[in-house]
Amino acid sequence: MGNSTFSGPVRSQDGFQSITTNTSTGADTTNSTYGTNATIGGDLTVAGSVFSGGMPTLGGLTVTAKATAGTVSYVAGININPFTGAAQQVTTLPAATVGVVCIHAQSVDTTGGTAFLSFDCAGDDAYETGSIIESRTSSAVTFDASTAGETLLKFTPANAATNLMSIGSYIYFTCTTAGLWNVSYNFQHLGAGTTGTFVFAA
Repeated sequence: MGNSTFSGPVRSQDGFQSITTNTSTGADTTNSTYGTNATIGGDLTVAGSVFSGGMPTLGGLTVTAKATAGTVSYVAGININPFTGAAQQVTTLPAATVGVVCIHAQSVDTTGGTAFLSFDCAGDDAYETGSIIESRTSSAVTFDASTAGETLLKFTPANAATNLMSIGSYIYFTCTTAGLWNVSYNFQHLGAGTTGTFVFAA
């Protein structure tokens, strides 16, 4: 059958099939079917991003231990970090390249001081406008949203075992648009979880 080009949608009540015909026997082999469900017979290549910016799967990610320090550079994958609040830490994220996942894994409790932990975008990168982070104000749950061009995410703990981010917490940085980071999180706390502030900034 020859090639056909349509200007409108192709519709079928019984789905579609992709087949291969054996030139010797004339027998048809169904490779893929597209209906209520799809069956792909072979490799699937997706052009563009299918990741929405939520929590990514951890499968296949590299795990890297990063000691707390005044300045720390994170890499793609899971970065295990023992920030405590005893001294400030300025963390630079890797370049925001589509498909890259960078995770902060909090390895200890954040009791120890009130020094901040920041996550800075590299180069001309920024946070996706409208990214949301949970925070605390006067022990109440609150949220901060990023505005266009903001490049900094900053956490300031209390010197107490009551911070919303403690051991076992994760912050996920994912890139679906070149140059922009999405932010999602899974916070764990040892105590009441009533202290500690997160804020986006330029």
